[in-house]
Amino acid sequence: MQTSTLHPNLTVTDARAAIDFYVGALGAEVVDEITAGDAIIHSDLSLGGSTFTVAAAFPGSSAAPDASAPSSVSFTVNLPSADDVDTTFARAVAAGASAVAEPADWFEGFRQSELRCPFGHRWFLVHVAPQITAADVQRASDAWMATEAG
Repeated sequence: MQTSTLHPNLTVTDARAAIDFYVGALGAEVVDEITAGDAIIHSDLSLGGSTFTVAAAFPGSSAAPDASAPSSVSFTVNLPSADDVDTTFARAVAAGASAVAEPADWFEGFRQSELRCPFGHRWFLVHVAPQITAADVQRASDAWMATEAG
């Protein structure tokens, strides 16, 4: 098994359908799968340079999120171009994700969208141009907060 340093574990109601969604909609690749009967109890998927696990919920030990309830966890997928944000977002929505925020430029060089996969997890699709600094993001955040407060 190959994993990245931080390796999130996503619990879902239907692991096979979730894996198919993450492969088809987000471009993930299946590294391995471990089953118990018909249930996928562990899988490793690779997305860019990161890995994550998708597995079925086990009664009494784990629970899949309610797809209609708020979620305290989200995942960010950094994409190579602004066009990739749009393309991946459209592909994910066509595959069954719910659009939370359409792709938009937060400021020049920073494009972002948000969706919720059919399994209840929130995903941000983002492109940040190489020249963007933390100070640029802070200025944009400050400007956004000023409009929200005002």
